[in-house]
Amino acid sequence: MRIFRKKRWLLPGLLVLGAALLLYARFVEPARLTVRTRTVQAEGLSRSLKVVFLTDTHFGRWYGVDRAARLVDAINARQPDVVLFGGDLLDNYARDRDSLDLEELAAQLGRIQAPGGKFAVWGNHDYGGGAVRVYESLLEQAGFQVLNDESRLLEEWSVQVVGYDDVLMGWTDPELYQLNRDIFQLVVAHEPSVAEKISAPGECFVLSGHTHGGQASLPLLNRLWLPAGSGGMVRGDYTTQDGTQVYVSSGVGLTKLPLRFLCPPEIVCVTFEPAV
Repeated sequence: MRIFRKKRWLLPGLLVLGAALLLYARFVEPARLTVRTRTVQAEGLSRSLKVVFLTDTHFGRWYGVDRAARLVDAINARQPDVVLFGGDLLDNYARDRDSLDLEELAAQLGRIQAPGGKFAVWGNHDYGGGAVRVYESLLEQAGFQVLNDESRLLEEWSVQVVGYDDVLMGWTDPELYQLNRDIFQLVVAHEPSVAEKISAPGECFVLSGHTHGGQASLPLLNRLWLPAGSGGMVRGDYTTQDGTQVYVSSGVGLTKLPLRFLCPPEIVCVTFEPAV
């Protein structure tokens, strides 16, 4: 009789637990913006460099422009020297264009303070859905330089920032992955797989996104739905066979499903220190 009673309450209990987890994944975790911090020793730096990296905001139906102010405040609170954006600004421009306040978004992103510069690269969603018509101009309005297979030398820190085109929707001459300058290379690329293509004579650190860390991060199942271009990387710290350090961010926004589970949105603050 006791066994029967336990079984009778098991199904309703599981349903309640499932509903609670679903509500958490839909409304609680997507709002839990976190700040990941890293300290990296780098050869050749002339002084300490603090970088904030954000990616995959996917502003649109499930991550509204109204959240941009809090995101910008979190970035400015870190007092970065440089801010880097890894692409996928808008989720689906064709679907959401009538509800997106792009002027407000540009104004909020324009509040980001970074005396050493603000740089961005293209993601696959920045090409798709007609976003290609607005992406670059919107970010330039906000004070970002969009690097499309280009680099910028930050003389104050002796660092070269390199930004690559999107792997899935853009195109990069393979020769451009050969970084010949013997200087610390800080690379931004939307897809993590770019890190495997790079060759550099000196130290190189790659920041990327794209994977969302799985977004709904279920143990042992993450890799089953990794997108093309992930290079088998999910989120966090990696090192390629050539010794290139990589950080794959789980990003900020939402795509495909309005859920995050065990994978909260994040910005990443990396302090690069001169190697002793």
